[in-house]
Amino acid sequence: MARQTYATLGDPVRAFEALRPYVDQLRVMQRQCKPFGRDYHAIAIAIEGLETAAYHFTRRPRFYEAQPGG
Repeated sequence: MARQTYATLGDPVRAFEALRPYVDQLRVMQRQCKPFGRDYHAIAIAIEGLETAAYHFTRRPRFYEAQPGG
């Protein structure tokens, strides 16, 4: 598959990799919430939004999923 380029985004993989620390911080916050409570779900919405955007631009499913050996 040909790699799509975006004039304003540059390299999409690099752009979304730069957001990985933000996703990690959201997951830390989520672990401090009551499981499946309102705060937990609010944070899940933010994480899912980032995952969806990353997939749209990179076509890599579960972009922010933990990497093996990492």
